[in-house]
Parts: sequence; structure tokens; C-alpha cells
Amino acid sequence: MILTKPNQVKIYGHRGARGNLPENTLDSFKYLFDNKINAFETDVLISKDLFPVINHDFRLNPALTKNSEGNWIKNNDIKIFDLTYEQLSQFKIGSVDKKTKYGKRFNNVKNLGENNIPKLSDLLELTSNYITNDLIINLEIKSTPVEINLTPPPNVIAKLIIDEVNKTELKDKVIYSSFDWRVLREIKNIDQKVPRAYLTSELKGKVYDKSPWLDFMPLYDSDSRELPRLIKTLGGKAWHPKRTDINKDIIRIAHEEDLPVCVWTVNEEYEMLKMIYYEVDGIITDYPLRLRKLCEREGIDWF
Repeated sequence: MILTKPNQVKIYGHRGARGNLPENTLDSFKYLFDNKINAFETDVLISKDLFPVINHDFRLNPALTKNSEGNWIKNNDIKIFDLTYEQLSQFKIGSVDKKTKYGKRFNNVKNLGENNIPKLSDLLELTSNYITNDLIINLEIKSTPVEINLTPPPNVIAKLIIDEVNKTELKDKVIYSSFDWRVLREIKNIDQKVPRAYLTSELKGKVYDKSPWLDFMPLYDSDSRELPRLIKTLGGKAWHPKRTDINKDIIRIAHEEDLPVCVWTVNEEYEMLKMIYYEVDGIITDYPLRLRKLCEREGIDWF
């Protein structure tokens, strides 16, 4: 897996291409491949009957989800882990309710009609048709140490998802990421050679000394300069910080540790240029074609 190339930036579509097509639909991922974007970040949760499924939130999002009668759901507390995959399939995704806050933010998203929430196996089957040397599948495993009954235990989640990936030819194309570093520890326990990317967000209050999100790891540096070094010590393959949490100096420190940095979620051109100036290795964006066109216009190499 090639996470970094000298003087180039890796473009990752976020949840497919969330700014153009409904997030985490198979069509949104196919859109990437059809437009020569060969990396994506997406989210994996577990259904009640232990199927890994592609969905960002622990609960069905009313802005993205219709019921079996074709109406937008009103209940914002329908948990993925409470439903079997058959029950989840009664709900439909593929469009955005433009009256919601989410819909107003992504008001140009194309309507795809009714789609099922994909299983991870569905996405991997699609991706298997587009294998290239530079293909990267960034699976963010959704888990939380601060709320119960939203997922199985971290060791169960890790095994279910790795076992699903290992059924395919994509094993060497996948990097696993999570804000919940307990999951990453369990992945390491299964196979320490499996690539792991450590997600962080200071704004959401997840980064502090002995934070449960960081698997209770000690931090001694208040400005988080220590994070890249800690991640490298844990055997991390990459660091995935929020775009507002970094500067050129911290990227330099990460690179001194031979740790690639992939930032999220970068949508505006001025922020894209800022991240490229900081010399990040990868950019996760809702608008991957916007980033590609910017790179081509400015003479910036991408892969």
C-alpha cells in the first residue's frame, strides 16, 4: 500500500463523493472510480445480526433515510446495532432531504432514488472491479468508549471487519482507522502487520491526557505535538487529524517519525491549498473532483 509519494498529494473521496452524490451509496463510490479517483474513506458499523454495514452515524440519519412507505423518517434514535440487516434494508437511502440542515449544506447532491444501506461486502465487491496499484480503502471503524450498546465490543468489531476484508483480494489495499483507539489496539492484537491509521479531533474534546478515545494513553504535551510520536510508538501506519488541528510544524514532526498525515474533511479551495502548503500526504474531501481540478490547475501532482 502506497500512502505517500514525494511532492504529491493523495486524494480520498469522503463517504464516496458526499458533495456530489448521496453519501455511502455504491453509486457514490463508483463515481470516484469512473473519475479516476482511486482512494476513499468510509464508515463501518455492525448490524444486530453482525453484518458489517456502510453507514456513518450510529443511528439512522433522518436527513438521508426514508421508511418503507417512501417518507422521510422522523425518529432520530433508530440505532444501527438494534436492527438486523433485513430490517435495515426496509429503510432507503439515495437522496437528501433538502429542508434539513444537512440538506441545505449539500443542496447540490444528486437524487439517486431508493438504495439499500450497503453491506461492507457489497462495497468490497464493487471495489474489486477497480483494483490499481494506488488503490487505498480507508475503513473508519465506528466505535465509542463513552456510550454503550451502539456496537459490539472492540475485539468483536475488529474481527468481523477484518474477516470480511480477508474474504476478498483487497487485503493489501485496506487501512483501518478509528477515533476509538481501543479498536486499533484489537486490530494490532489480531495482526500487528495490518495497517492502522489513528484518527484524532481536538475540537471534539477527544484528545487529552489518558482520554478514553486514545485508549487511556498518557499525553504530556498540551499542544499535542506529542501525538505523532505516540502514534508511531503504537505502530501506527498513518495519522488522520482534523484539518484545523494541524500546522506546518506538526506535519514536519510527523514526517520526522516517518508517519504519513492524511487530513479531514477539506472542502474549500483555500483550505486545500493550505493543506498542500503544509505538505500533508493525503486529503479527505467531499469534493474529490474539485481537489483534482485544483491540483491540475496549480500544477500540483496527485495520485
